[in-house]
Amino acid sequence: MKFIRFLKHFFDFKKFIKIIFSNYFSLFVISFIFKLIDILFFKKKNEILFYGYKGRYAGNSASLFKYCQSNKVKFNPIWLLDIRDAEYFKDEKSFYFLPTKNSSVYEHIRLLFKIASANVLVVSSVGDLRVYSSLLYSKKRLEILLPQGITLKTGGIMSKHLNNKQKKIWEKNAKRFDIVSVSSKMEQYRVSSSLNINPEKVKILGVQRGEHNLNKLNDDKNKLFQQIYNKLDKEINYENFLNSTKLLYAPTHRDHISLEYKNTLLEKIDGFNLEELNIFLKKENIILFLREHAESKLKSPNGNLNLKSNIINFSIEDFPDLEKYLNFIDVIITDYSGIFVEHLLTKKSLVFALFDLDEYESTRGLILPKNVLFPGYIFKSQDKLISYLKNREIIDKSYIDQRKYLYSLFFEKSSEGACKRTMEEIYKLT
Repeated sequence: MKFIRFLKHFFDFKKFIKIIFSNYFSLFVISFIFKLIDILFFKKKNEILFYGYKGRYAGNSASLFKYCQSNKVKFNPIWLLDIRDAEYFKDEKSFYFLPTKNSSVYEHIRLLFKIASANVLVVSSVGDLRVYSSLLYSKKRLEILLPQGITLKTGGIMSKHLNNKQKKIWEKNAKRFDIVSVSSKMEQYRVSSSLNINPEKVKILGVQRGEHNLNKLNDDKNKLFQQIYNKLDKEINYENFLNSTKLLYAPTHRDHISLEYKNTLLEKIDGFNLEELNIFLKKENIILFLREHAESKLKSPNGNLNLKSNIINFSIEDFPDLEKYLNFIDVIITDYSGIFVEHLLTKKSLVFALFDLDEYESTRGLILPKNVLFPGYIFKSQDKLISYLKNREIIDKSYIDQRKYLYSLFFEKSSEGACKRTMEEIYKLT
């Protein structure tokens, strides 16, 4: 025990990992030791582990986890839990706490051994838990990738902005997966190409979170928006807030350039005037939620929530599971994020802020022609946005056929039955 306390006290995980991965020989030795331990000593506990996008309790992983809890499956479902989401869990047997930023190497080794003893590991993005997986013998467990969403930008080794070394890292990380879930043949070919993996590993299963949305079971509109309202300054009357038209502005992450905002995500709009925009929103009883990308470094000057009255910073820190609120959003405003794709056949208005379209397409890359990818009103100025919001029901009708066509490209399999199909594919390989 003294030796364990010694490790906990003196080892810093970030420094430990940096030392290992900066030296090929040390990485080889450490990896060899752990792989040998994995092969010789670890017995399976018949568990399936789940890890959400950015570690939070949300998305496809959370939906499949809930499905496994609600149905008789071969494995015991365990959620790898961020302490910030502890309120969702009452049964201690259903989760395992993840190490925090300040945790010692000892805590990370415990997580490594937890993964080593599992039959299946389910994650939401290619980089999830890759440090741990790289130290273990991959053939002893299945690794399943349920991508967080459909991306409109080129990814992996197809990305224009990555150098050859970066592309090799993408390719190496992706090879660990036994199943990658998509919803159409087009996505199957695109994902297998971008990750350079066998198309047979990329299964057309459908979007898991669309089938088993956690909120369909427990939450209603009043409850969800009461949760938001409770965190706001009380300038807004609750009844007005509940009955307002709700806009969500959610841009994508510009990982190909260095991007900084002074105050808000709205600065790129021509003629942007926060005070004038807020006056219009209040007059029309419209709430505008700003959702920075999970990778964004934007920090609101006024804390995590209110920027100004009817404009709210809808932070991923405070509201990690965006999907459960999307059913009650009336207008989705985005740029190159695929956040709108699953709502193409709904009555939601789709609006696009393509401020740097030509630069983005040439530098970052898009997966389809731009006249196909953006089936909705495109604006650049604040005046145009306001004009659209006043007339959106009429304007939206002209995009119905374009929305249907794009949906047909992305979704051959619906969300219905997606969780069951996913588990059946896992069973085939165990």
